[in-house]
Parts: sequence; structure tokens; C-alpha cells
Amino acid sequence: MVTGVRHSRVFLRLALGGGLLLGPTAVARADGGTVRASVVAAGWRVTVFTAPTPPRAGPVDVSVLVQDAATGRPDPGHRVRVRAEPRDRSGRPVEQPATADAATNKLLVAATIDLPEPGWWAVRVRVEADGRSAEVGFELEVGDRPPRWLSLAGWVGWPAAAVAVFAAHRALVRRKAGRRA
Repeated sequence: MVTGVRHSRVFLRLALGGGLLLGPTAVARADGGTVRASVVAAGWRVTVFTAPTPPRAGPVDVSVLVQDAATGRPDPGHRVRVRAEPRDRSGRPVEQPATADAATNKLLVAATIDLPEPGWWAVRVRVEADGRSAEVGFELEVGDRPPRWLSLAGWVGWPAAAVAVFAAHRALVRRKAGRRA
């Protein structure tokens, strides 16, 4: 019984190690992320999240939660636009509507904005509904694009993880057979 528990722990460690190896295969697209701003305006609490963390040049997910400021309940039925423009340099602004269709968490609205270059970006989120509007702004430091090999690491690494698990299993079986002999 003790050997079974020991084998389970070894396999758990190998599985977790494989997960860490495969983890950075792609940019995660998810609602939520890092809170960049949370402001009460026009009767709403508007909270803005970005992912990935840290943001890098390329696609950046901007998710917005709009709540009734008095009750804290999500307040649907509003239009949200996300606009980002380079700070301290010329460049073309990027603008995108945030929609519930683009969000996996239906309490939020989301937009994926493609930031073409690293540097500081001024981001503005505008919420409008029922003749009211609110604007939330924050600055975002965007790093260089991730290296191409990082997006391929999982595809290259998973066979190595499978071989490592198989080798560990074979070593444990040999050790157990050696004890019996």
C-alpha cells in the first residue's frame, strides 16, 4: 500500500511538471486578468481587466464589468467601446467595441485589441446607456511580443513529458522487481 501511495506521488509530481512545461504554449484569452481600473461614475462601478499579464504587443484582452453603483449587481444593456492609443509618440489608435459575445463570462463584456508595438498606451473605456455615459482611463505598459518559440514550446515539449513519465514508470517497476528478487 505504501508503494502505491509513493507511485501516486511520483506520477502527480510528473504530471504537475508536465503542466508547467505545457503551460506557456499560447497567450491565454480569458475574461478577467489584472484589474487596471475601477471607477464609480454615472451611477455605475466600471471595472476594467486586462490579460495577459504582463501585456505584450499583439492581442490583449480587455474585459469590462459594469455594475450598479448602489447595489453592486451587474448592469446589462450598455454599450462599451475600448480605445487605445500610443502615449508620447505618433501612432494609429486602436478601437474596438466590447461585447458579451466576445466574453466567456457573461457578466462581463470583452474586446480583443491588437497593440502593434511595445511601449506605453493610453487606454480609454467608454460606457453608454440610457442617456448616461462614463469613461474610465488608465495607462498600460506593453512589452515586446513573446518569442515565436514560446508559442511552440508545448508542441515540442509534450513528447518529452510523455517520455519522462514512461521512464519514471519503468524505473519504479524495475526497482520494485529488484526488491522482490
